[in-house]
Amino acid sequence: MKIPQKYQVFDAPVEVTHKDEERLKVHLTGWNRLNEILLLGVNELDLRRLVVMEVSGSRRMTIINRLLSRLAKLERKRITDRISKLIV
Repeated sequence: MKIPQKYQVFDAPVEVTHKDEERLKVHLTGWNRLNEILLLGVNELDLRRLVVMEVSGSRRMTIINRLLSRLAKLERKRITDRISKLIV
């Protein structure tokens, strides 16, 4: 799936393949589906893909904000883990 440059909102370009789109687009159909994937756990790359898909698709800011907050939480945890290893 070719993502136009204007929808590449992250520092590094995010690639979304057709398989990724098929696998993830069901989670953007509503809050219940989105909450399912967030409760089950989702990696940072898939969160970035979901953000790009939502920005280039329905453009619902509430969904985008929820995805970005989860992404920030994962990034903060990764950094905190690194700091914990240095301190201990």
